[in-house]
Formats: sequence, C-alpha cells, structure tokens
Amino acid sequence: MVPPPPLSAPVAFAPPLRLKGAEGRALIGTLDEALVFAETHPRPEGDYEGMIRRLQGAHLAEDRIEAANAFRWWCEANGLLED
Repeated sequence: MVPPPPLSAPVAFAPPLRLKGAEGRALIGTLDEALVFAETHPRPEGDYEGMIRRLQGAHLAEDRIEAANAFRWWCEANGLLED
C-alpha cells in the first residue's frame, strides 16, 4: 500500500491565500500551513471543528479539494481574507 502524500504537497491554494491574523499577515499555500494557521487562530464563525477534521484527513485528491474549500470558506466567514 502506498502512503498518502504529505499535507504540504502539492500546493492547495494557487495563488496562496493572504490572511489577516492577530500577529499580522499570513500567506497560506498548502493544507499543512492552513492547518497550523487554523489551530493557532481559532475563530467562532463557520464549522471550525469540521474544517479541522477535513484538513487533518485530506489524503485523497478529492479530500484535499474539500479541505481547501472548507478552509477558504472558514476564512471568509471570519473576515480573515485580505481584500
């Protein structure tokens, strides 16, 4: 059995998402970076727990797309995307 690819490959967001955080701005290009950002910047809007589960379990191509969309929607719901 072939192990799943690491979360950091391939790029999930092209172009990378530009986010506003408490410590300044963040550039998110991979699901791995998205997971780290979400875990260190929890926000109340959207399905936070579901989004975290999707990011953690994204091994197949369709799961990775779903996780990327969930993260983007969570960012939008919480006003984190830069204009």
